[in-house]
Amino acid sequence: MNPHKIIEITGLSKKFKEVQAVDDLSLQIYERDIYGLLGPNGSGKSTTIRMLLSLIRPDHGEIMVFGKSLSRFRIQILGKIGALVEKPDFYEYLSARKNMEILSSYSGKKAGKRKIDETLELVGLMNRAESKVKTYSKGMKQRLGLAQTMLNDPELLVLDEPAGGLDPSGNRDIRNLIKYLNREKNMTIILSSHHLQEVELVANRMIIIGNGKKIVEGNVKDLLDEHTYYTTFSLDDELKARQLLEESTFEIEKTETEKNKLRIFCKRQIIPEVNKYLAERDISIFSIQIEQNLEDYFLTLT
Repeated sequence: MNPHKIIEITGLSKKFKEVQAVDDLSLQIYERDIYGLLGPNGSGKSTTIRMLLSLIRPDHGEIMVFGKSLSRFRIQILGKIGALVEKPDFYEYLSARKNMEILSSYSGKKAGKRKIDETLELVGLMNRAESKVKTYSKGMKQRLGLAQTMLNDPELLVLDEPAGGLDPSGNRDIRNLIKYLNREKNMTIILSSHHLQEVELVANRMIIIGNGKKIVEGNVKDLLDEHTYYTTFSLDDELKARQLLEESTFEIEKTETEKNKLRIFCKRQIIPEVNKYLAERDISIFSIQIEQNLEDYFLTLT
């Protein structure tokens, strides 16, 4: 059974004076996708999101959402979308709860106290519901922004760098929340980011764009398994480990050593096999760290 398309973008283009921000971009997002929109700064991610949210008009191309044209059914479509674009803005001298009440009323579907409490609890802010937003940290404001997008139970959630300003614990909480909303609330989610690992941990599909053009699109696992990674093994005998790998049949492009560490450059799918191979030859392995950032990945693609 083919999944239902939530978004279909065809030949989308936008130019600002001499800068071609988005250039003939096409993509498809399916029901219950967590879809990663990835690219370096200036790649066209934010412009694409703004056109999707009808904040700016495309020069060319078509955007279909929920099977309808965004240009013709704008109000109807936007009523089913929750969005967090860049940093959220609030009434700083009002409480989080009061902000939620006001913001929900703007949509024409004012949320009741129970719904607001449930949403604040979901993002970990219930214990600060009566605090003025001016007392919130940047990360707490980001959480409140996420809460605001969920008040009216949208079918599609568009998140632009949702982990901005959060510490590692908060970042993990946001990832878990995204997964929960996708799994339990059946939300389709677009996650824009320039962090490859952030998308890898939550998304099932992704697109990478550069200079406004699509570079690659597909299933996250398939795309990442095709490319090479730097992997660092912390172990007890790096010289013996390096010799063993040089004598093996593994396809390893490069090996480097330093005290109690072996660094290799290889395809991701062989890393478990390398680990097993070394362990079976009496190499004690204490940790494995896989290194792949968006810039490296982007360069291998281009």
